[in-house]
Amino acid sequence: MRVAAYARYSSDAQREASLEDQLRNCRAYATREGWRAPEVFTDAAISGARQDRPGYRALLEAAHRFDVILVDDLSRLSRDSVECQQAVRRLTFAGVRLIGVSDGVDTGRKSHKADVGLRGLMSELYLDDLAEKTHRGQAGRALAGASAGGLPYGYQVAGVGERAIDEAEAAVVRRIYADFIAGRSPREIAKALNAEGVPSPRGGTWALTAIRGDPRRGIGILANPIYVGRQIWNRSRWVKHPETGRRIRQERPESEWVVTECPELAIVTPEQWEAAQQLINGRKRPGTANSGRPPRHLLSGLLRCGCCGGPLVVVDRYRYGCARAKDRGTCREPVHVPIRDAEAAMLAGIREQLLSDDAFQRFQRAVKAALQRQAPDTAAARRRLQGAQRERDNIMAAIRQGIITPSTKAALQAAEAAVADAEREIAAAAAVEPARILPRARERYQALVADLGNRARGNTRAREAVATLIGTATVTKENGDLVAEIAASRSQITVVAGAGFEPATFGL
Repeated sequence: MRVAAYARYSSDAQREASLEDQLRNCRAYATREGWRAPEVFTDAAISGARQDRPGYRALLEAAHRFDVILVDDLSRLSRDSVECQQAVRRLTFAGVRLIGVSDGVDTGRKSHKADVGLRGLMSELYLDDLAEKTHRGQAGRALAGASAGGLPYGYQVAGVGERAIDEAEAAVVRRIYADFIAGRSPREIAKALNAEGVPSPRGGTWALTAIRGDPRRGIGILANPIYVGRQIWNRSRWVKHPETGRRIRQERPESEWVVTECPELAIVTPEQWEAAQQLINGRKRPGTANSGRPPRHLLSGLLRCGCCGGPLVVVDRYRYGCARAKDRGTCREPVHVPIRDAEAAMLAGIREQLLSDDAFQRFQRAVKAALQRQAPDTAAARRRLQGAQRERDNIMAAIRQGIITPSTKAALQAAEAAVADAEREIAAAAAVEPARILPRARERYQALVADLGNRARGNTRAREAVATLIGTATVTKENGDLVAEIAASRSQITVVAGAGFEPATFGL
């Protein structure tokens, strides 16, 4: 019997020993059943509502290698009722038995669907109740003027929930306000701080976004009202997207904000704060950052600097350039690429090589191989088929020898049904043919060619087509020429460009 055990504890219960407690229960259960010691998968300090837990994903990927998976209770597997049921269905399909050694859940029983549904709902309700209680506690702390969130730059912990001004960092905050009011831009301020080696809030280099911030969210040096002694809590909340499982920030109405005056935490004067806000509002123009405007240029967001790895952005009317050099001044050898030449070279190369018939044939072979690797594993079903066939043959042999009991007919029918179920599962897996999917790849390629036919400025479909084909491209200099190495999702492509960034060779 091949056995695995999964254990997890949440970030709201920081107990490393909890993992060993759970695994001890799982090992004891395996010993009682006479099974071998289980292979262990764990996740530490990760909420059961998250689907991207590394140990959990590794368990699901390796599930086909096991006959039984043990958990202390079903909530360790997942606290999301939908995800929990999907995981159970996936394991059941793979022929893997899931057992909760403490709560009694066992997918080997006919009633396991009701058990899984009820346990999953209880786990999800637990998370909702925990979130409500946590929010209530944070509200009380915020109303009392205590910290109900993170620690902003310029402050230090002075006790449980208490903050005090960090004079060294506060001096940097005052300098930023003074420079900004004097007419220096956030980009210029960031470059000056980086040139002097002043550590940023995260210990690295300063970015203009850390200084300018976002007034709507109240974050950043120039936009956080805590620097004038006003704490605002409950501006937003995080909710999980029902399809992707990702946490998404949602803004709350101003009527739900909790505003507390904390004059002892003021680092700048009210006059400095108001002057900075007037400048921020005066400099905001329609179509600037945070306006939601889509990129205007074909390769915006797709090119990376080969020196520092930063994104290449439009630095003037004619060129893409390194964003870190522009915003932070930290790139030693920034790359600058003419916009028109880069777009023409990239499109010509894509049409000539990536969208050629030869390239499509290579793509088709790679996709077919990937689909075959991802086809359902029939090993467990074949083992069940062999076992059911042996059981049926034994019963038939007993009948031929005249050994007939009242339960013989029922046992034979059960064996026949097990054979039929395993055969249907194997047939269903065999029916997953890559040939049924691959013709659509040709249609997709043709659609991409059509979208690339119009490369007018601001053409969203053309930009999406390029992004789909190349992913990102890292631009470097080699012997005075510009070289763009393209890391596509399924291949590595190198584009070599000569003078004027026109393509010379492509390799796949």
